[in-house]
Amino acid sequence: MADPKATLTFKLDTPPNQRWSGALPIEVRDEKLVLRARGVSDDSLEVPPGRYYVTATLPNGDQSTVDEVVVVSPGESKQLNIACPDAAFPPRLETTNTISDSLWEISRPVTQYFFRQSFAVVRGNWLADKIAGTSSQVPLKREPTTRSNLDIPFSREAVWIEIERSKQCNYFAVPIDEGGSTTVEWSLDLKTDKLTLEFDFHDGELNSLLDFANNSKADEARSISRTLVTRPDYYATKKQSPLRAALGAYVLIRANQLEGLDEWTGNLVASYPWLPDALAVRIEYLARSGRHPEALKLLLDIPKSGAPLFRSGIGYLADRARTYAKLAAEGESSLQVSADDIEKLKRISQVFGELVIALDMTLSTTALRNVPAFKSA
Repeated sequence: MADPKATLTFKLDTPPNQRWSGALPIEVRDEKLVLRARGVSDDSLEVPPGRYYVTATLPNGDQSTVDEVVVVSPGESKQLNIACPDAAFPPRLETTNTISDSLWEISRPVTQYFFRQSFAVVRGNWLADKIAGTSSQVPLKREPTTRSNLDIPFSREAVWIEIERSKQCNYFAVPIDEGGSTTVEWSLDLKTDKLTLEFDFHDGELNSLLDFANNSKADEARSISRTLVTRPDYYATKKQSPLRAALGAYVLIRANQLEGLDEWTGNLVASYPWLPDALAVRIEYLARSGRHPEALKLLLDIPKSGAPLFRSGIGYLADRARTYAKLAAEGESSLQVSADDIEKLKRISQVFGELVIALDMTLSTTALRNVPAFKSA
């Protein structure tokens, strides 16, 4: 009879008021460095009795380890504190609001004509007009600004930043969690045309998950996302985060790890109708599960939902719209599409095809380069 397993609980000592906190990936390896368990900080893992090395990984790739070999006996429960004294934790992103900024805002109507870039905060669903080809009854709101560093509070309207230069427009989405705010800083290099974005969601767990994804730490991002989906008890006492839920779904869908995502993505759509990415991940999950009529029905609602805030959502919807438009036009019987819906589907496919071409592929959030200006009113 095998010995009862031991339980390890992890506490990660992260500096206060820094960009990263909360759920960070933990790996437990035996003396031969074979991976025996993977989880996240503040959680518990079961391992056979033995001797182990325990490591926590930060979004920038730095690692912190328990100083000594961890020895556990059969049935033992042990809590481990993992310190991060030498880790380089980035500070939170903060807005600056100086006298100089105020003077720039006052003089904006005059000074904007002497500079090669102008900025504006655009709120609303521009996608509906683009697909329908007509003016919306709910016009976009455009607020010019001279700032390139803003703190934007949550609203149910999608928020995009417009950068206009030489009569060309660049747009990027600003994801904002429900009830919170996002600090965003941007720059567009006039020589290289490189767009640089920094986001701070003022939520250490959401920041770290996005940074793992941005830094190509796929295993770590999947570990967090898998815990997010399969361990609702772990997140029950934490702040509910629609953005974290959607980002976790994107990470798992990319890896084609679909277990648990039926209920997860369904709840996202039902609970957060303001979040375009909820519909995007639900459609992709249904399509990968072979439930194409359901996916198509939701795809036809995309104009009302708006453009996804994360790049993966644009790509997934473009692929599905192109495939379904082709099948519907060929009379694929299982899809049961009316003539009007076929025309709508073709329009969705065309618009998302154009968006994919304009995507900045160096960013994980949605950024569109050199596109026509969004219509205001």
